[in-house]
Amino acid sequence: MAKKTSKTNASGGRPVVDAERRMHVGQIIRKYRLAAGMDQPTLAAKLGYTKTAIGNWELGLARPDIDNVPRLCRELNIPVTELLGLPPEAALPMEDQDLLAKYKALDKFNQNTVHQLMERLLFQQDSQEKARLRRAYIQLCLYDDAAAAGVGSPMSDYAENEMVYVLEANVPNGTDGMIHVNGRSMEPTYPDGSYVYVDSGAEVLPGQVGIFIVNGEAYIKEYRPDGLYSHNTRYKPIRISDDSDVRCCGRVTGAVGKGDIADGSLIEKIEAAFAKELE
Repeated sequence: MAKKTSKTNASGGRPVVDAERRMHVGQIIRKYRLAAGMDQPTLAAKLGYTKTAIGNWELGLARPDIDNVPRLCRELNIPVTELLGLPPEAALPMEDQDLLAKYKALDKFNQNTVHQLMERLLFQQDSQEKARLRRAYIQLCLYDDAAAAGVGSPMSDYAENEMVYVLEANVPNGTDGMIHVNGRSMEPTYPDGSYVYVDSGAEVLPGQVGIFIVNGEAYIKEYRPDGLYSHNTRYKPIRISDDSDVRCCGRVTGAVGKGDIADGSLIEKIEAAFAKELE
């Protein structure tokens, strides 16, 4: 019985399938390299190879080592499944592949039933998440660069402000706004660059921290009968005389914690949640 052999290329070397794979990989590399506006020497420098090596890859004469495939895919933004000639679903976790296979095994009617069910579940999930966000967040006025701790900072009745979303559970009672802290004189209680919650209608009693306008400049200080004090002992107190023009803008109710203020993509989700409430 004759021994079964694999089909070889014209030169009698590796099987044709290997040559086809190398050619496929080379075409993909060239396609994405050109799309990235990158020449061969630049790609070679990024990967630590020579221009000749890149050229051999693209001609199908050689393939990149498996250890370098992740770096190559990152540099050129190549889906690894496309580079290796695999179906897109091959990149999915096994459980997702199993679900996809089961969905494809359904007939069209049952696939449509599954699709409708998923749409209803997604709608319910979205509605529940929006309701949660409306319960969790409130809007507060944020006065940016309004109060200085240390060196005086100008503040007027028209100080720049914006409305932000804040976790309601972390907002002290009575708070109706927030102010940016500029300076180190109230450290470590209120660090430079942090934000504090403020009750603009509250009286500031001795020993409490407030926002004060002194001769046209804004400060965050601890009020005492003989002046306004810093928590950083390197700073001298601001003495108040009969000639001083002093106005209290509210009592500091606490420090704004990390994560209290919504940012990034979360803002869009919260805005959509509050917009839903107004519909």
